[in-house]
Amino acid sequence: MTHYKILPGCAEGNPEAWRAFLKNYTPTALEVLKVYSTWTPEECLDQWRDTLKALAENDFAALKSMPPLSEREFLVALRTILLDRASAKLDPARDASQPAAPTLESLNTLLAGLALVHQEIAFLTLAGYSPKTIEDILRISPTVAEEGFARLREAFPALGERSEDRCAWPSAWVAIGKAARAGETKDCTPVRQLVRILDGQASWYDKSPAEIHRAKCLRCLELWTAMSEVVAWERMRQPWPDDKIEALLSVIPLKAEKRKSSLFARMLGK
Repeated sequence: MTHYKILPGCAEGNPEAWRAFLKNYTPTALEVLKVYSTWTPEECLDQWRDTLKALAENDFAALKSMPPLSEREFLVALRTILLDRASAKLDPARDASQPAAPTLESLNTLLAGLALVHQEIAFLTLAGYSPKTIEDILRISPTVAEEGFARLREAFPALGERSEDRCAWPSAWVAIGKAARAGETKDCTPVRQLVRILDGQASWYDKSPAEIHRAKCLRCLELWTAMSEVVAWERMRQPWPDDKIEALLSVIPLKAEKRKSSLFARMLGK
């Protein structure tokens, strides 16, 4: 089942569509929650289950209200939903146990004057990713990733030598991302255009102005790194196991599955 059939099917409560949705998108959702929280795998799964309930509320109103989206646009939208819902449950006291969480002001100061690729590395590093994962997300060499990481150690000692992908300041960083997304202006690049650029489908005349703008716009930088992030997780994902899908389906008000009649019954018009 393709993405363009999955979402409309989910909005109608179709069991087959929801199985495809959970198989395809559960791994990415859990990776996002793991990085941006301090929750255990079981807690991340509980949060994903709560998000599924929210998507199914009021006869799937949230899904029905979505405009037609490409898969990459949808993944960015799903990431936003996940983080916005998680923000209410993240504990600011956890951040206080870490040295000097970044702020919008300190982030803007840090990014000012950096080459665009180093801005992207800085953003993903502060988000919680290790140099190795950043290499995979941005498809850059280890040397470039390490150079960008080294620039941040002095400003944010809490980063240390990260061995796993976890944000040091989940509550503060999720709030920064939310504030960045709220800063959209008329000059910001539309999401669909960023998808075309990421896919290599945009001309130099479209790509160059978008990059110049992104180097000075926290909203577009956040959106671009978010898109790169979810695309990378989709690229590396393993489909969610069938035996675990049924447990998640139990929280969704599905329509009854149509039973396939036998050939003999169909010949009789039954």
